[in-house]
Amino acid sequence: MRKLLVICLLILNLIVLSGCSEKADTKADTKTYPVKTVELKDESYPVSLEYDGITGGSEVRKLSFKSSAKVSKIYISKGQHVKKGDQLVDLDKTDLNFAMEGAKSEMDAVSAQYNKAVNGAQAEDINKAQIAVKNAQDNYNYCKDLYDKNVSLFEMHAVTQQQVNDIKIKLDGSESELNGAKETLKQLQNGTREEDKLAVLAQLNAAKADYDSKVNLLQDASLTADVDGYVVDILCKEGEMQSAGYPVVLIRSENQVVTIGLSDNDVKKIQLGTKAQVKIDDVTTDGEVMSIVQMADSKSGTYSAEIKLLTQIDNSKFYIGQSVKVYINEGEKNGIWIPIVSILNDGQDYVYVVEDGRAVKKNVTLGQTNENQVCVEGLKSGDNLVNEGLKNIKAGYQVSAE
Repeated sequence: MRKLLVICLLILNLIVLSGCSEKADTKADTKTYPVKTVELKDESYPVSLEYDGITGGSEVRKLSFKSSAKVSKIYISKGQHVKKGDQLVDLDKTDLNFAMEGAKSEMDAVSAQYNKAVNGAQAEDINKAQIAVKNAQDNYNYCKDLYDKNVSLFEMHAVTQQQVNDIKIKLDGSESELNGAKETLKQLQNGTREEDKLAVLAQLNAAKADYDSKVNLLQDASLTADVDGYVVDILCKEGEMQSAGYPVVLIRSENQVVTIGLSDNDVKKIQLGTKAQVKIDDVTTDGEVMSIVQMADSKSGTYSAEIKLLTQIDNSKFYIGQSVKVYINEGEKNGIWIPIVSILNDGQDYVYVVEDGRAVKKNVTLGQTNENQVCVEGLKSGDNLVNEGLKNIKAGYQVSAE
């Protein structure tokens, strides 16, 4: 009897506990969680390509000399603003002046030869040549007459063979002098041959090119600013030797430029003049693409592009080599845009929407962004997206939307 009573009490407890459990489950199922929702619809937002950039780029110019010499004078200081044409640095021009004067003398000498060849001989030169021919002819006639007489005397055994031979040598010499004098006179009378004129002209052109080069080097010994801008650095000192081609002064133009590296896909979307926004620290300003290199960098594989700031920032805040953010305009994108904060992730991106008073989990694929909005796939116009109260709900929970 006692055993039967115990069994009855156990059965009664199970019934009571079962009833309590059902009441608890029912309470969990019927609890409503407050959330805030937004009804989704197709919208258009401007989209952009986001890149990290570096300030600087092509607006920094490295100025150098074409010749080596000692630095004689530095006119500027680091950070100074300069105008195009302002004096920057001078070299010692002593040796350069000597070289230029020597080249000028050589050019003048060859020029005189060329003028003589082109203009022909003067009457005075022809008269001198005619007198030389007459003198040579007289000398030849004398030697010829003397030779003939000695030949006759030799036949009479009055002179030796050696005496005849000596006279013959003089005769041959006088004949050569006569022929030379006649040739000189002929050249003066006929003028210089065309090929000789061309040869002298070539010499004149070479001498003139050398002189122009020396003048250019002398002028280059005074370095001037080629743009309006700021002195970034001075890489020389007065009294020191400066090597040709080695940078002397770094000048940054007044243009403010940012350089980025575009990917293979993005470089095809961008053209010169494409608008952009550049964020430097807490300052955002407008810019546009001013250049795109058509060959990828061998190390990074990206295509270098330069963005010119259309609205310049304070020069004191623009430092060369500073990292910045660049947003290149790509037009507008139409689709379902949702707040980025409404997206959760458990290994895959998902959101909650409300359907028939309950939270429904939907996976989404993220696309382009615009500030705190992102374009997604996996949702449709008319969906009620949960954007507040996300931490308190799970799929299937009953929710009340505000």
